[in-house]
This record gives sequence, structure tokens and C-alpha cells, in this order.
Amino acid sequence: MRRFWLLPLAAALLSACGSLAGLPAPTAGDLLAAPTALQVTGRSLRATATSTLDGNALNVKVLVQASRAPLPPLTVTGVYLVTEDGVWNAAATRSDRQSCGADACLQGSGSGMARGLRPGEGVQVVVSLKDSRGRTLWLRDAQANIGRN
Repeated sequence: MRRFWLLPLAAALLSACGSLAGLPAPTAGDLLAAPTALQVTGRSLRATATSTLDGNALNVKVLVQASRAPLPPLTVTGVYLVTEDGVWNAAATRSDRQSCGADACLQGSGSGMARGLRPGEGVQVVVSLKDSRGRTLWLRDAQANIGRN
């Protein structure tokens, strides 16, 4: 009975670290627990997201930047939005390294049908990343709104 409390504690610690690899699709609570800054190979990573609504199609672009170059080897594997109505997700349609001034950054995007979303609505954007060891990491933008295209 004493060991029963260890399982919820371990799950909470894993989500706080940004790793939920091997678990079922994330819930809104899992995504909202994703950090807004993540330490990878001695670099602090942050995400900035923009989302636009074009009719019923939602497009989300996420830019992941490191505190200093070089950017660790990461790939964007998914894009999620947490809204009042639940979780919207899309597999990453693009994961590109590009020049962001003096530093490198990683850009990913996702798109799909948007049901019930409105321009100006506040959302939380979370990106899933895969590192060179195959681990899944989660990173959340501090604040995003849905724009109109």
C-alpha cells in the first residue's frame, strides 16, 4: 500500500520533465503541464506559435529556438492546441531547420480541419519533439491566439 503513491508521483514527474514517451495520446491536462522552457544538452528551448484560421482549416506554425547555438538535434513530430472545447492535434507536416538570425531554430507546422474555433480565441499550443535518442519531449508556447488568414 505504501508504494501505491509512487506511481502518480512518477507520472507527474515525467510530465513535468516533458517526456511522455510510450503513453497514449496526451490529454488536455498532460499538454497544459508541458513546460514553456525546456533544458536539452545545456540549452534552454522555447517555442513561439502562430495559428491562423482560413474558413474551416486551421494552420499552426511553431518555432523552437535555443538559448544559444547550436540547436540540439530535434524533430517536430506533432502540434497540439488546447482550447475551451478540448484538444486539437495534427501530425507535423514540416520540420525544418532554418536560420533565425545568428542562431539556428527548428520550425514545424500542422494543419487540419477546425471545428468550433474562432479567430481571436486564446489557445495553448504544444509541440512534440523527438530527440536523437528517440525520446519524446513536449514544449508549450506561453500564449497564443487564433488569427484570421
